[in-house]
Amino acid sequence: MGFGVAALVWPGQPAGTAPAGRKGAVVRVETKQRLVALTFDDGPDPRWTPKVLELLRQYHAHATFFEVGLNVTAHADLVHAVLADGNEVGDHTWDHPDLELMSAPQVDQEITAGAEAISRVGAPAPKYFRPPKGLTDEAVGVLANANRYRTIFWDLCLERFVDHTPDMPDAVLDLLTRVKPGSIILAHDGGIPDRTKTLKTLPMLLQGLKARGYKMVDVSQLLKAAEHLNR
Repeated sequence: MGFGVAALVWPGQPAGTAPAGRKGAVVRVETKQRLVALTFDDGPDPRWTPKVLELLRQYHAHATFFEVGLNVTAHADLVHAVLADGNEVGDHTWDHPDLELMSAPQVDQEITAGAEAISRVGAPAPKYFRPPKGLTDEAVGVLANANRYRTIFWDLCLERFVDHTPDMPDAVLDLLTRVKPGSIILAHDGGIPDRTKTLKTLPMLLQGLKARGYKMVDVSQLLKAAEHLNR
């Protein structure tokens, strides 16, 4: 099904009013199909990425991995493991800086270097970009568009629900009640030193989505199913 001409829903804002710097980016899409896109940021990391891949295989799920260029260079084998399982890789800059604090040439270099690292290890050139921490401004959006990347955000983040609570099952259940067809869910397979809570709760999330009839796909698959996409 092709894209229709309508608006994405931005959390906390009327349809069609993207926050400054995010015009044309994707937070989630509208679709009647019970699909959600899984995304993982900040890897690849030998401590966490293989475990994430194992869980995705177990639940017949796929995801988009937004990878940091430095990590890609250090762990090219994991990039290929991600791709071998039918997942896709996106650009998450070279070394994960706060882009909104940088000059336009510095931002352009971060985006370009991250993408070049992915291509250099023999992976397909990325189509999607995600700014670190979701921090962006108009300049970042313009540069991403100039480099022909679609910027992908998210409407739900696993760590936001589970990292600061002792009751992880209830936190995952709270997240699951907020999932809608077309949601984009963020989790992490790298970054901070300890992703133990992510790996402990990811099976709960995947099982919960499956039990609710959701198919877990990468960003490309979700966009193909979208009925409405804001540009």
